[in-house]
Amino acid sequence: MLNYQKRIAEWLIQYRWIGIVLALLTFAVAWPSAQKLEFDRSITAMFDPSDPTLQSYQQLQSEFGGNAVVMLVYHDADLWSDDGIARNQAITAQVAAVEGVTGVLSPSVLNAAVKQIRPGSFLTGSEPLLNRRDPISRGFDQMFVGYTHSPDHAHGAVVAMLDPGNTQAAIQGMRDVVSGLESNDTNPDRSSTSETTADEQNAIDLTLIDDIDLVGEPVLIEEAFALIERDGVWLATLTLSLLSLVVLVSLLDLRLVALSIVVIGWAVTMTQATMQWMGTELSLVSTILAAITTVITVTSVLHIGVRFRIVRRRQGSSRTAAFTALSMLMLPIALTCATDAAGFAALGVSRILPVRQFGIMIAIAATAVLLGLALIGPLLLSAPSMALLSSPFTRIRRSFLEPLQRAIHRGCLIVAKFSVQHFTWIAIACLAMSVFIALGWQRVETETSFLKNFRDDSSLVKSYERVEDEFGGAGVWDVLIDAPAEVGSSFLKKVRKLEHELRRVDVDGARLSKVLSLADADSVLSRVTLMRLLAAKTRLAGMQQTMPVFYQALMTEPLDEETRRLRLMIRSEEDLDANQKMKLIAEVERVVAASEVGKTAKVTGYYVLMARLIDGLIDDGWRCFFASAVLVWLLLVVSGRSIKRATIALAINLLPALLVISAIGLLGSKVNMGSAMIAAVSIGLSIDGSVHFLASYRRMIARGRSTKQSATHASAAIGVPMIFATLALVIGFGGLATSEFVPTATFGVLVAATLVVGTIVNLTVLPSLIAKAD
Repeated sequence: MLNYQKRIAEWLIQYRWIGIVLALLTFAVAWPSAQKLEFDRSITAMFDPSDPTLQSYQQLQSEFGGNAVVMLVYHDADLWSDDGIARNQAITAQVAAVEGVTGVLSPSVLNAAVKQIRPGSFLTGSEPLLNRRDPISRGFDQMFVGYTHSPDHAHGAVVAMLDPGNTQAAIQGMRDVVSGLESNDTNPDRSSTSETTADEQNAIDLTLIDDIDLVGEPVLIEEAFALIERDGVWLATLTLSLLSLVVLVSLLDLRLVALSIVVIGWAVTMTQATMQWMGTELSLVSTILAAITTVITVTSVLHIGVRFRIVRRRQGSSRTAAFTALSMLMLPIALTCATDAAGFAALGVSRILPVRQFGIMIAIAATAVLLGLALIGPLLLSAPSMALLSSPFTRIRRSFLEPLQRAIHRGCLIVAKFSVQHFTWIAIACLAMSVFIALGWQRVETETSFLKNFRDDSSLVKSYERVEDEFGGAGVWDVLIDAPAEVGSSFLKKVRKLEHELRRVDVDGARLSKVLSLADADSVLSRVTLMRLLAAKTRLAGMQQTMPVFYQALMTEPLDEETRRLRLMIRSEEDLDANQKMKLIAEVERVVAASEVGKTAKVTGYYVLMARLIDGLIDDGWRCFFASAVLVWLLLVVSGRSIKRATIALAINLLPALLVISAIGLLGSKVNMGSAMIAAVSIGLSIDGSVHFLASYRRMIARGRSTKQSATHASAAIGVPMIFATLALVIGFGGLATSEFVPTATFGVLVAATLVVGTIVNLTVLPSLIAKAD
């Protein structure tokens, strides 16, 4: 095997110019495609096209158009007054003018509808909606309370329905409206939606409103994507900077820094181009591509660099040092990249589309890193010296760096020797870790409220708290019901019966705060004797004329000669735990299916999508973890030709994730989106040390050393690059702890903790168990 590695290393160095030309040519071809890869920020990108949950939501999109609902909520002590309605009308006009907003509903829109329904309402001397003696006004007030206004009439809302294809622009436009209202520097232009004159419009005083909030599931998703995208750039920049600094400081050779940077850039470009050729878009979890690629590349370069410097110092020739380093480390680096690829490829068993794509993407990146090192490494390593040999750097190397590396090497040697010679203590430690895992595992709980993904002191969370307190729930979802092409009173009566049953739903205290449909509007209109005498289809036709946005949002035109679709809009609390959310959704589905009109009905909407997305992520975390373990184990068995050693190495690298997650349980915290995939990802991040240890161990056994000597010196040999890399990675991933998006912060902290634990067990437990087993 060693002769085979030497021949390949010699061949790579001999044809290094061909290798660099191939690297440049492939980069030139891939670069344009890599730039076309786009970041898909939609919630639908998180689901497989065949997922029934997504298909129901897409039906809602196609049949009702703008269905993503966002609420602009504000406090106005005099909302239920003529001036309050005028202020709401001014705000409604601004929201309606935003690009991507397909329709709005608000107290002023209701007021205009009542004015059309009751033409003589102007005789009351005030806005029609405020007439408490009128049954239509009272009915609309009761029907939309908790939706367009709070029960105490001190908070108003402009409910905006967004174009699903233009959600990002619509939310940004509504944020601009909020900013303008908060700064009081905008006079609304209501010329297209108001009957007031210019002088009257200018007299509207919007300074009387306060506590302006923008809420809705689309806002949560948009904010989460923005934070994740920003965190991904920050992580990539920080990780690359720190690891490059580690390479420079530990090796004092610019060639190795250049090798790291060039291979990372080449591998990321090739990966992005490949994903674009495959027709894939970047999604939620794809933003850490550059960071993971940096980790895989720099850890390999550190191992090459340490061996390169040792040979270079002894023999002086860059070519000889490059040949020796490549021939000794080619196999373990190839195996490291392969195990990384296998570990992440295991994410392919996930039911969440972006997680599967992420696994494929990192597997491609790991393969690209290996190819990049093979094509670019030989030329840079065998080039004339680029070591920092000037007097200051020489003094730094001799007075600080070399003594530090020798001290780390001696420390690793001492620790490994103790571990190998005192197996009993290692066995006791392993037993203690097993007990710790067993105790913590039982207490692990999941946190899947999407609102909990943001810090408690964030403005977004505070907005939701205010809205849920005043309106009773900010979670919006829907029920789609098949209706006859000609809707009659009997059908609407059945719908109202279903609504009554839904309002009675109670799951451990979780209830629906609002159930709304055209059947309610028809009921309100029927309170007037003249209206009651009309046919239901006539009343609905009048509703279509007076409130077209409301009608179109809740009823489609006939889809064929017999059928159209009716929509029930449901509201519930956003801040519910996963168990309550899933039970509430299941109970609503049961009640709907048991109703007279619900045999073919579908429960869908943003609320349902997000609840099932997070629940799926948690479940998939463990499925991917075990798949990753199996794939890595098989690869270790095939490459090392030893089931015993492969099993020990795998067990050692399962420990870090299990210990960290158990610690979460014992500390009373919950597993969230950020920690859901940490178990599967951690195997790919921590297995590198084990691979290099086993390669070094086999070489020393082949030279005739004893098992204990081989295990001790193999551990010491990997200690310096492993500790340096871990230090930089811990700082890099730990830097995410400050993120405003809680899953990102959790992911960073857990990765850092897992890397630390992984380094410790790889330098202590692994050599002891391998020596004992052999």
